[in-house]
Amino acid sequence: MPDSDRDRSPWHIVWTYVRAYWHWPVLLVMGIYVYQQYMPSIELAAEGRPAPTVASETLEGDRFRLEDHRGEVVVVNVWATWCPPCRVEMPGFVDLQREFEDAGVQFVGIAVDRGGADAVRPFVEEKGVNFPQIVDPGLAARHFPGEAVPRTYLIDKQGRIRYEHSGVILKWALDDALERLVDESMRSDLKQSRLRR
Repeated sequence: MPDSDRDRSPWHIVWTYVRAYWHWPVLLVMGIYVYQQYMPSIELAAEGRPAPTVASETLEGDRFRLEDHRGEVVVVNVWATWCPPCRVEMPGFVDLQREFEDAGVQFVGIAVDRGGADAVRPFVEEKGVNFPQIVDPGLAARHFPGEAVPRTYLIDKQGRIRYEHSGVILKWALDDALERLVDESMRSDLKQSRLRR
């Protein structure tokens, strides 16, 4: 058998491709890992724990009380200006606040910057953040504890925390969960109005 035929055996051809393209399976596995980290599957808890009682002054000087938003879906985001993932997710939150405002969804940010309002205000103004911001690391530690930022909590209209996540959460992942919470509460409201008749 000539050498050229032996060099073209199936095993040789496979080995040639493996040597030339070994990086593609590695990139595929890395891509799946990154996708799972940055695109978490949002599974809403059937019955969440009660949200804490939070009352604090916002960056604009208004009083924000979480219980005043009972009957709305509330998204609480614990973040910091020095946190790159927080900076990545903030524009998506601004868009979602605008899109879901009429559907009864309220975002609120709790900044944990040690520099206080002086550190947070320029970022909020530059990014056009359109929802209340509280600057209070102590409040975040007491009511929404955790080591990492960002941390995001979804609170349903009954005031129960139905989902919590540490790490970046992108707009399209949160969009679906908000739609489900809004639809769920609309079905619940319809059911209650039928029972009253």
